[in-house]
Amino acid sequence: MRIGRTLPPAAAPIGFTDFSSGICGIFEGEKELERFQSELKQYFGVKHCFLVSSGKAAFVVALCALRELFPERDEVLIPAFTCYSVPSSIVRAGLKIRLCDLQVDSFDFDFAQLSTMLSKTKRLLAIVPTHLFGFPADVAGLRRMIRDQEITVVEDAAQAMGESWESRKLGTLGDVSFFSLGRGKAFSTVEGGIILTDRDDIAEALNRRVRSLPSYGIWQLARLIVNAGGLMLFIHPLLFWIPRSIPLLKLGETLFDPQFRILRMSAFQAGLARNWRKRIEALRDARKKSANRWAAILEKTRIQGLRYLGSCSRGLLRFPMRLSDPGKRESLLRESDRRGLGVMPLYPTSINAIPELSGMFQEKGFPVAESYSSELVTLPTHGYLTEDDVTELGALVSHILE
Repeated sequence: MRIGRTLPPAAAPIGFTDFSSGICGIFEGEKELERFQSELKQYFGVKHCFLVSSGKAAFVVALCALRELFPERDEVLIPAFTCYSVPSSIVRAGLKIRLCDLQVDSFDFDFAQLSTMLSKTKRLLAIVPTHLFGFPADVAGLRRMIRDQEITVVEDAAQAMGESWESRKLGTLGDVSFFSLGRGKAFSTVEGGIILTDRDDIAEALNRRVRSLPSYGIWQLARLIVNAGGLMLFIHPLLFWIPRSIPLLKLGETLFDPQFRILRMSAFQAGLARNWRKRIEALRDARKKSANRWAAILEKTRIQGLRYLGSCSRGLLRFPMRLSDPGKRESLLRESDRRGLGVMPLYPTSINAIPELSGMFQEKGFPVAESYSSELVTLPTHGYLTEDDVTELGALVSHILE
């Protein structure tokens, strides 16, 4: 167990001013939530916005609203490599998961495979393009492929708030979208979810669903406030080693768990989100700077068996790279853990290999997704990263992988 300065793999700090705004938000009540909704609608240029307790809660509510509109459809198509919260939300909504492999060196769908799948199903309710880490999926290309007007594009922008694609904000490209405000996202209210849509029929169904959700109870709210205080203190590298060393917190673990609560967002969370536009830009600038530095360092090393993914012009939540040598990958992760440098693996398996979903899929074999689970590692990009951290971690990567 490491004791001492430890970089979190991702971070969206909550400051004392943010915490104080959250407490004030409790007393403002519904007015605080309306303010946050109004700001979101203005920022994204959409007609409808709904606030719930988490990103996965937002996804479930969106899927249930769509099922209400298209009750004969029960399948949801997702990338075969993505956050476990995505399939767990589909299961929670009582729907079936369909998988499509990814393009090589991309987190987007394999469009050739996707085209074949679209021609073979009549029960598809939704397709979920995912902007993993903030890399934009080709939503426009996806929409051009869809001939069935009852298939809805649900944009998974959980990790991409504040990013754009061809002058359009991610989260405004699909029929409906959702964001997460959890720890380590673009900015954080400890937990929280946002649903956006311009479609009135979807908004009507969403409104009925969200209005029927329970609110945070007094003890749930108290726990949320305590967690906000803990995040404010312990996300800093000087103290992060403390929660990192407590197994009960399960930090860094990826779990498949459909049994999560679905609530309306609290006024405390909306209060935490005051001045969110300035915060998100500052956090994005820091991440973009770090992503650029990692790209430049890795470009110079030209190490055999190492590939890094994507653009250097985005505020990536983490910087992903692929290591084909499992021994070197394990050495990098082990040495980073010893030094507290924040290098982490991603999701431990592709979606088809999640034990709880065994035997569920019609499709067989997802080679790109399966290779990602065994090859990917991520480098930190948040604002706590110092020049000394970059130098040390860059040297470590070069030493282990040369």
